[in-house]
Amino acid sequence: MINILKYEADDYVNINGSCLQGKIQTTYLELCEVFGKPTYTDADPYEKVNAEWSVEAEVSDDYDEVSTKVFTIYNWKTGCIPTERTDWHIGGFGYEAIEIAQTILDTRLS
Repeated sequence: MINILKYEADDYVNINGSCLQGKIQTTYLELCEVFGKPTYTDADPYEKVNAEWSVEAEVSDDYDEVSTKVFTIYNWKTGCIPTERTDWHIGGFGYEAIEIAQTILDTRLS
């Protein structure tokens, strides 16, 4: 189990080399409630990504080892920022990105 110690969405987070790890289902408003305003937006309907959060999280595992994990949450080729409940893409450097993002959402929205 991953414990989230702290997290921050900011455009300074280095996401270079991250890639799709999976998807989570949520709404734009829930994402804004938990992570704040997107760290990147583009209203152009021809852009692949219209809203994205770059997030850095400090986490600990079952052995109390602390590490920093980076992930992104973004829409992909939807033509606009989706407002209804939909699948949002989770990018990162490993599959734990999905678990971290989902844990933060579940904890903050419950």
